[in-house]
Amino acid sequence: MSPLTLWFVVACVLYIVEIVTSGFVILGFAIGATLSAITAWIGGGTEVQIGAFIVGALLFFFFIRPVLMRRWKERHARLPKTNAEALIGRKGKVTEAIDGDAHTGRVQIDGDNFMARSADGETIPANAHVTVKGLDSTILIVKRYD
Repeated sequence: MSPLTLWFVVACVLYIVEIVTSGFVILGFAIGATLSAITAWIGGGTEVQIGAFIVGALLFFFFIRPVLMRRWKERHARLPKTNAEALIGRKGKVTEAIDGDAHTGRVQIDGDNFMARSADGETIPANAHVTVKGLDSTILIVKRYD
């Protein structure tokens, strides 16, 4: 197998692996393999091909990946919150007293009744108003407000 074919196969496999994973990590190695394939195509030796792989991967990790990650985070921040994630920050009313020791209690938000737990372990009586501070699986973590 020629070096050009080898680098091309490695690059293709790495691109496929990047598609099924997340984080833009494997992409750097795929770009390095692509540069090595180009180097092999124009007649560069083994050392030059390996150097092209290293340079391509390093350039990706230090210059391209940070930009991609920043854009990914900005895009994710603009997406609307859905499902349980949308409950964080919402206000509700305690329908069953929240007992910090027994881990019991329920909160109603928009007609839906959820299991709840106090954020600081305090007991919150029924009919008190709370704000959702977080989630623990399907249990709301709430804090009382006046």
